[in-house]
Amino acid sequence: MRAFALDPFRSRTGIDRFSGKFSYSARRRTLVVRLDDAGEVLLAGPAIRAVARKSHVTFLTAPGGAEAAALLPGVTDVLTWRAPWAGETPPAVSAAEVALLVKRMAAGRFDDALIFTSRGQSPLPTAMVLRLAGISHIAAMGSEAPGSLLDVWHDPAPDIAEPDRSLALVLAAGYELTPGDKGQLAVRRPLPATQWLTGKGPYVVAHAAESAAGPQGAERWAAAIADLVGSGHRVVLTGKPLDSGITGPVTEKVVDLAGHTDLLQLAAVVDRAEVVLAGSAELENLAAAVSTPIAWHPGFQVPGREPAAASLG
Repeated sequence: MRAFALDPFRSRTGIDRFSGKFSYSARRRTLVVRLDDAGEVLLAGPAIRAVARKSHVTFLTAPGGAEAAALLPGVTDVLTWRAPWAGETPPAVSAAEVALLVKRMAAGRFDDALIFTSRGQSPLPTAMVLRLAGISHIAAMGSEAPGSLLDVWHDPAPDIAEPDRSLALVLAAGYELTPGDKGQLAVRRPLPATQWLTGKGPYVVAHAAESAAGPQGAERWAAAIADLVGSGHRVVLTGKPLDSGITGPVTEKVVDLAGHTDLLQLAAVVDRAEVVLAGSAELENLAAAVSTPIAWHPGFQVPGREPAAASLG
């Protein structure tokens, strides 16, 4: 898959072994929308694989979710757009930008569209844009009355896990996973080599998030890294760059990659780790997608999450 720039409406195309056997001109064209960042986009993976059995899949997401969308098996094109109704710092509404999005969606000649949202997000603004673009069959999930904006309106159970919510929607829209696919998170393979980044030998990934900033977070991280090294582990740091006063000197026991990997490289580094101490929900989702165990240490807690069952100290 070729590299791409995260410009609005810039397409990323490629063929993997999952979708390359088909002729795109003869297949359905489906637009999948998830206007979120990487962690949320990864959760759509099982649903994407179900759709890709029948369709050429174009994924429309926020710029922060583009790298994650390109990692998902079954995705063949990625488009980005900053929506005024999504994200922590949404842009102001611009009639010109919305008109451009409508034009770009119309040019895609999509047979149908699926809008994935988390709880509390409304799919209806996106559905309005897609209707204006002439997409005749649109499916989404939510509890609001959609009027004529949606053809398939699925209201999943409130306690269902996020990947299963998306799977339930695509099932309602007529798509199913390949027999034998258990619906787990996954990424495209093969992943790139990483020894030039991590060095030789087994290692633990410690992924810092924003919560590592500040005196208390810094103290917890310093103690955790010291504990890991003292227990004989080699530690690869990823995530938020930390002050050297927190991490200690970079030696053969501490490899500092924080802020120096893209998502594809990070996925490969996490894939080859013995275990991951995840400081963010995004990293937890990535670890699940590459089947790397997630462990717990007091210095590496994800805010609002219960500790993982395993511990590492």
